[in-house]
Amino acid sequence: MKLNRQIVKDFRAILDDILNDNESLEQFIVKVGNASFDDTEVTFKVNLRLKGAETREQKDLRRFAEMDKVDTSKIAEVRGEKYSLIGYRRTAKTRPYIVQNLHNDKEYIFTTALAQQYFGVEV
Repeated sequence: MKLNRQIVKDFRAILDDILNDNESLEQFIVKVGNASFDDTEVTFKVNLRLKGAETREQKDLRRFAEMDKVDTSKIAEVRGEKYSLIGYRRTAKTRPYIVQNLHNDKEYIFTTALAQQYFGVEV
């Protein structure tokens, strides 16, 4: 028997269920992430975060918004829709800011220039 994409996908779902239904982990948010595999072995990335703790993207947003002079508490109106800054992707060079549409909860990514245009600090 060889590992294939479907087996890995099914195993990820099983791991996710086991880890999220485990009472000893109830104070954590557990995410089973990407997998790398070959014919005989699979490796998963598992992220364990305390419930209520900031994500890496939220922490980075505070740090980089200050440098870019962006107001993280500001609600911006873009083409009649309201948006809020929710995160920063430090490895994304061209579009690092994560924004959320407050009408439909969809997430989008903005360039630094767009973030400054819509969420810039008032002088």
